[in-house]
This record gives sequence, structure tokens and C-alpha cells, in this order.
Amino acid sequence: MIDRIPEKALIIPSLLIMQEKKGCTTTSELIEEIPKIISIEGEDLAILSGRNDNKFSQKVRNLKSHNTLEELGFAEY
Repeated sequence: MIDRIPEKALIIPSLLIMQEKKGCTTTSELIEEIPKIISIEGEDLAILSGRNDNKFSQKVRNLKSHNTLEELGFAEY
């Protein structure tokens, strides 16, 4: 069991979802759809202090805030 999924491990599942959505998706859709492709467990399910979301959803949001997909040439914002 992997306790924590690195942000870069979310790139391929995100691209698969983007392909299914004809290249356009929201962060909320990724947060909902990625767990259908990969198992989210362990510490990634922990709720963040002072927030209503977990570490996994923060990592998905970081894909956008860190411009990860854009820097790799997979997205335009």
C-alpha cells in the first residue's frame, strides 16, 4: 500500500480524464474522477487542518497552482 501519492503520479490519470472530456475539465472533476482510476488511501485521505478537504484534493489543486500540466505542454489556462 502506498501511503502517499506524489503529485506527479496524478499527471497521467489527469490526462486520461482530460482526453475523455475532449481536453477540457475542471479541478473539481479531476478530484471526483481520479479516484475511479487510482486508489486513494492512507494519509492522502487525511483532512487538512482547518479545512474541509483532504490531502489528495489539495494535490490535484496543486496541478493547477503549480502549473504542472501547463509547463509540460499538456494544458493551457
